[in-house]
Amino acid sequence: MMHQMLADFLSRSGDGYGIFNADDRLVFSNPALAEIFAIEPERLHGMSFEQIIRCCHQQQQGLKIETTDLDHWLLYASQRRRSVPFRIFEADTVDGNWYLMSEQCNSEGAILLHAKDITEQKRLQLALLQTEQRLKNQANTDELTGIANRRFFMHQAEKILKHQDRIGAKCSLLMLDIDHFKGLNDHYGHLAGDRALQFICEQIRLQLREYDLFARYGGEEFVIVLADIPAREAVSVAERIQQQLATHVLHYRQAPIRLQVSIGIAEHEPEQSLNVLLQRADQALYQAKAAGKNCCVVARASTL
Repeated sequence: MMHQMLADFLSRSGDGYGIFNADDRLVFSNPALAEIFAIEPERLHGMSFEQIIRCCHQQQQGLKIETTDLDHWLLYASQRRRSVPFRIFEADTVDGNWYLMSEQCNSEGAILLHAKDITEQKRLQLALLQTEQRLKNQANTDELTGIANRRFFMHQAEKILKHQDRIGAKCSLLMLDIDHFKGLNDHYGHLAGDRALQFICEQIRLQLREYDLFARYGGEEFVIVLADIPAREAVSVAERIQQQLATHVLHYRQAPIRLQVSIGIAEHEPEQSLNVLLQRADQALYQAKAAGKNCCVVARASTL
């Protein structure tokens, strides 16, 4: 009676159950395990672990075996199996389901395999991670332009400056301001102003390295930290940005809008704070504006 109850339970269970003998051949499996392996129950019975894995890999069904060297994968798996009396791991299938697997090994080398469907938990976990990442991006990103916001810039720039000090490397900060931006807003409207901010960022990004810190500092003002680049080389970057804008025109409602930026450049000095560096770049930017705009000025060395 008890044996029949157990047999009925295993047959109806949504969990997969199987027993591999000491020779690693499957001597028992319930229907759920056969579905996980995507192998017919009558064919599955008596197959070795290696045969099962090779079948899944070759047919691209059942367990997902992501490897270009199946023999090496099997060697690694054989080293893990029976290495401890009990182990737990996760596995996914080609059809997108996830399972929490457990292997319990007895003193004779037989393994009891249990597979629990955790697909829904994995989906919820993934959704949570995606939500956390989205919230993190929203906290660190300027909503309009998609680049870093001021808060994130201040945090990251501090870390960059400390690293540059530690390794004794040069570093420059560029502060950029769009020329005649108020007039653009007044003439074309604030939607055109928003598009201009986006366009400026798109063009500037083309002249920066992937890891350069680029942020909207406020309004129509932007900042860039160029690690490992002294001021004399930062001038070349600034000029490339201005040339990029000179040769690419924003078209807004069929009206061509030419955009220009004034740029202040300050080279980071050893142990100098970020606030002082920003003040020096801002002063250089003011001088660029006073000099007629659409130009760049390098700040003098600090006397502090």
